Amino acid sequence: MNNPTRNPQENHYRSLYNKHKGTTMAVSSESLAHKALRFKNVCSVFKDDTSSLLSVHEVGMGIADMNQYIIEHFPDKTITYSGTEILEEYVLESQKRFPDSVFYHRDLATSSFEDCYDYMLFSGVFHQRRDNTIGEWEQFSQNILSNAFKMCKKGIAFNFISPFVDFYQTEVYYANLPKLLNFINDHLSRFFEIKHNYALFEFTVYVYQPSYIQQLHPEVEFKKYFKP
Repeated sequence: MNNPTRNPQENHYRSLYNKHKGTTMAVSSESLAHKALRFKNVCSVFKDDTSSLLSVHEVGMGIADMNQYIIEHFPDKTITYSGTEILEEYVLESQKRFPDSVFYHRDLATSSFEDCYDYMLFSGVFHQRRDNTIGEWEQFSQNILSNAFKMCKKGIAFNFISPFVDFYQTEVYYANLPKLLNFINDHLSRFFEIKHNYALFEFTVYVYQPSYIQQLHPEVEFKKYFKP
C-alpha cells in the first residue's frame, strides 16, 4: 500500500531533528509541559489495568520520550515499551537512549505486522498535515489506526487537534469528529472513549478490543452485547 504522506513527513521531521536536536522541537513539541500532558492522557488508557505485566508500543515515537515518562510515572507497573518510526534518525537515537528496548524502522500506514502488544499508543502523530491534502491525511490516519488496532490485544490510544479552536494553520489537521467517530465504530470497535477536557486544543481517544471489554463484564446479563 502506497503512503503519500511518508516523504513529506520524513522531510519535515528530519529538518526539525537536524535544526533542533536536543530540544523538544526536535520532535515538533512546544515544551516539556505540552509533552507531559499529552503523555498523561495517552497513557491513561492503561493506568487502571491491573495486569502484572503490560506491553505498550508507541507508533511515531520520535526519540522515545514517552518511555521515560512511563518509567517515571508508573513505577509500580512492569511495562515493556517498544516503538516504531519512519525516520531512521529517531530510531538510532532511541536505541542509544534505551538500549534495552526494541525499536523498528517501518511504516504502519502501509501494513500491520505480526508483533502484538497490549496497547498501541500515538502522541502527536496526526497533528502536522504539512503539504498533504486533507483527504490524503484522513486516509493515512485511518490506515495506520486500522493496522495498529490489528496489533493490539486490549486497545489503542491516540490524539488529534480539536476542530474547536481559536486559530487555524494551513499545514495542521483539525479533526473531523463525525467522520472519525463513524470510522472508529464502523471499522475498529464500538467500545471507545474521548477525552476533550484538558488544556490543549486537542482530544485523546481510547479504542478497546471487544474481547477485552467482554473480559471486564463477564456477567451473563451482558453476554448479549458481544458478538459470539
